[in-house]
Amino acid sequence: MSLTNWAGNTAFRARDVHHPTSLDELQSLVAATPRVRALGSAHSFNDVADTTGDLVVLDRMPDAVEIDSAAAKVRVPARTTYARLAPLLHQAGFALANMASLPHISVAGSVATGTHGSGDAIPSLAAAVSALDLVTADGSVLTLSRGDADFPGAVVALGALGVVSTVTLDLVPAFELRQYVREGLTVDALADYDEITAAGYSVSLFTDWRDTRVWLKRTTELTTPDWYGT
Repeated sequence: MSLTNWAGNTAFRARDVHHPTSLDELQSLVAATPRVRALGSAHSFNDVADTTGDLVVLDRMPDAVEIDSAAAKVRVPARTTYARLAPLLHQAGFALANMASLPHISVAGSVATGTHGSGDAIPSLAAAVSALDLVTADGSVLTLSRGDADFPGAVVALGALGVVSTVTLDLVPAFELRQYVREGLTVDALADYDEITAAGYSVSLFTDWRDTRVWLKRTTELTTPDWYGT
């Protein structure tokens, strides 16, 4: 087997990779396999999803997204990507409070590894999880919801507790963002780091050590032409 993460810097050592097509098949596979770990979109830089046993990839499982408008929640299969989920939510008048910066990564993988966005007022992606279904070592499905004693430790669990099959997420009303890309931010300006990172709904700083660039995503218009010298 030859399988690497997205960057190609980590080669997985697993002896086999399985692609179940149903929940029943996934349950049987987990129960019958001594060592098994779930692999999402393989977008981690490290070997967190690796195993000397078997890997299970849920990319062939059903991908039906269930939006509960009354409760402002959505139940998604673990394999669902943000690129698939976001347009469906927008059409229904909803959004996630926070999303990953990359659209092609899976919801379950992002949650399990503690993936975060960038914004002072918005928590990590895992904070939106209100429930999850977990296929445990004996093949049974354990449902955990916010308020259950074991729930907090099962959300960002790095795949250690079993294979997550579905995730239920909290929704917010749909909203629009405008992105501003500001170039030329100086090192001296970073003395006001807290003010800079609080200037938008989401703020990302990038540099190649020649030109520094700031991405501001705001729900309101930026009216300062010379914002921190950019």
